[in-house]
Amino acid sequence: MRAFVAAALALTMASYALPAAGQQPDTKPRPSAAREGTAKMRSVTGSVKTATDKGLVVVGREAGQKDKEWAFALDSATRIEAGGTAKAAADLREGDAVTVTYMNRDGKIVAQRITVKAP
Repeated sequence: MRAFVAAALALTMASYALPAAGQQPDTKPRPSAAREGTAKMRSVTGSVKTATDKGLVVVGREAGQKDKEWAFALDSATRIEAGGTAKAAADLREGDAVTVTYMNRDGKIVAQRITVKAP
């Protein structure tokens, strides 16, 4: 199951396509890259479906939206906290109630802060 989730996260988070043989890579600035410095933080509230050291899948919603499945990338800047104590991604369990603050960066949804709510 973990291998499947890891593969799904890897496919979901792929952000660049390799150029075909003989073609030059596209180096034009993308509109999202121009706005990257002003990227807006957003948040999702829900429950953990799966967690690895590189990614997190949460079933939940943003304010005013319907529930859906969210795949978040985790990086060295991602902070995970439960009850005021720092935690590791390995400490997250299926069903944990969480709020994930994230931003879109380089075509990926990257978790900035994960707050685990008390049961």
